[in-house]
Amino acid sequence: MKKIPANINRVFRFTTFVLILFAFHFSLFTFPTVKAHRFHTSLTRIDYNSEEKLFEISIKLFTHDLVLLLEEKSGKRVDLEKTPGIDKIIFDYLSENFVLTDKKGETKILKWVGKESDVDTVEIYLETPSTENLENYKLKNTIFFETFPVQTNLVVCRYDGKKADLMFKVGDKIKEIKEVISEN
Repeated sequence: MKKIPANINRVFRFTTFVLILFAFHFSLFTFPTVKAHRFHTSLTRIDYNSEEKLFEISIKLFTHDLVLLLEEKSGKRVDLEKTPGIDKIIFDYLSENFVLTDKKGETKILKWVGKESDVDTVEIYLETPSTENLENYKLKNTIFFETFPVQTNLVVCRYDGKKADLMFKVGDKIKEIKEVISEN
């Protein structure tokens, strides 16, 4: 029996890892939610728009998770398309659990831009003005921490050709935004 060269074995393991990761991501955001899912994740992207001097924020949440949280908080049934004042209710919740602080320690005031929802996910759009990029800002992201003990909130920040990735798990409070330095 021939021994497989180490570099081919590494390529095979990496390819397998990428395929599993892709399958996980695909199943996470594409299959209909028939009942409660086992993974509780949010995905946020913050882009610094230097021309307009503002941060553009999109937060992707599972519809089921958001509805469950809002129903627990209000004690009544919630419909993301029909409940009166639902955007304000969501925005108030996010304002408490998603807090961006500048280099001076001042909280950035978020502005509601809108939301898009479907059966599986809700994407919420926010923005806030800024004359400087995200480097050394601080972020609190405790979305759903009170509801799901295994919640993970992923944040991708892009600014001035730089990128920073943050991962929040229950127990994490505030993290500093710093550029990711890739090792080549």
